[in-house]
Amino acid sequence: MDIARQAKEVSLSVLPIALLSIILSLALGIMDWGELGAFMLSCVLVIVGLTIFLTGVDVGLLPVGGRLGTAMTRSHNILILVLSAFLLGAIITIPEPDVQVLATQVAEVDPSMPTQALTWAIAIGVGIFLAISLVRTVLGWSMKLILALSYTAIFILAFFNNDFLVSVAFDSGGATTGPLSVPFIMALGMGVASLRHGDEEASFGYVALSSVGPVMAVLVLGLFFSSSSALAPDTSAQAALSLGRLFQTKASEVGTSLLPLVAVLVLCQILFLRMPRIEATRVAVGIVWAYIGIVVFFTGVEYSFSSVARQLGAALMASSPWLLYVCGFVFGLCVVLAEPAVLVLTGQVEEASNGRIPRRLMLAALALGVGLAVVLALVRTVNDLSIWYFILPGYALIMLAMLATPGLFSAIAFDSGGVATGPMSSTFLLPLAIGAASGNAALGLTASFGMIAMIAMMPILLVEVLGIWYAHQERKSRRQEGKK
Repeated sequence: MDIARQAKEVSLSVLPIALLSIILSLALGIMDWGELGAFMLSCVLVIVGLTIFLTGVDVGLLPVGGRLGTAMTRSHNILILVLSAFLLGAIITIPEPDVQVLATQVAEVDPSMPTQALTWAIAIGVGIFLAISLVRTVLGWSMKLILALSYTAIFILAFFNNDFLVSVAFDSGGATTGPLSVPFIMALGMGVASLRHGDEEASFGYVALSSVGPVMAVLVLGLFFSSSSALAPDTSAQAALSLGRLFQTKASEVGTSLLPLVAVLVLCQILFLRMPRIEATRVAVGIVWAYIGIVVFFTGVEYSFSSVARQLGAALMASSPWLLYVCGFVFGLCVVLAEPAVLVLTGQVEEASNGRIPRRLMLAALALGVGLAVVLALVRTVNDLSIWYFILPGYALIMLAMLATPGLFSAIAFDSGGVATGPMSSTFLLPLAIGAASGNAALGLTASFGMIAMIAMMPILLVEVLGIWYAHQERKSRRQEGKK
């Protein structure tokens, strides 16, 4: 249980954003000393909560995820594999912190959107496409073909939805790839892939396909949903709650969300996992730690963390849109450079390219890409532009680049779309955009959504470009060797 390492990684992710927020807030005069103290306390709660949560995931959910993946595949029954993957994918998504934060913010901006319906649509989408991704591994289906067909269906559905729902749908795809679902899905997928020795591509793509499902599911939900006019978020009810009362509320909500997952894991243990008592106890302790961590994290987010981001967005917008863009770019750099999963991704690309794409080059490209993605999202918000002006050319380029990208790099690229969209994207960057929109009465708050979608889109294109460059270098090297 390496809690010190988790604390260091989470602190590196949160503290740069917190320090920059404090400096800007004091300079713009949007916080007094009492509010500053509340914000600092909320930052401590976010750091402590994420640290405890991630430690619990490492201890409890990662080991059981790998065991479940192996056990499901060894049954040699595709129907069991599909049903089990669907159930686990859906249930692991419901308590996902990023999903819960996104659903809450959508409901605040548009009260007519039912939070539970949105959460369940996202969960069902993850379940369906996690099942597809595991079957793909077992049967050897083409990753590129599945992605091409899926995104074709997504854009067809998107034409029948309004801009707000299209933005929320693509944000949902990024939000599902959070600190709870990604480790579990990766462990589940690796358990399945372990039975296909020598197939590197089989180890990737699970997160990519699992993030496609929510986009499609929310767009289907949008066909039966009529959006109302968006109003400014009302946070007065949250502000009136004491810290203790807020903690109790979150403890109840998180307990309700985690209960189905616990019930399924207990059932799996009884029916076919049959882990030794020591290992089962370790998993149970990990789940308890994860529960406590989520509760503390949500308490910190709602106590002051996200509300300060909204106030900061409104103040920067009132001061100067250009100042908002510059600060947004810096926040984007902070998010990606401090995200632990980004370091894992850059290592994977360096290994897959045999060292020809150095980790530093990859990290610099991702940082620049995410910073620009945040700026583009804010430009869209400030100018109330259609989401189509961004996602249509963006994904058109991604689909075209995929044709020339090696298969392994395609899988890594689409997985990387979820890497940069960590907890800070939904709890700070999206509220920053909402605040910027609320700072101008002429803007609709619905244009503030799409921030997570932009951040998720940019790394896909960047990794594909690096993959094409690597393939070109490989061909060039082979030609030179052939001439010798």
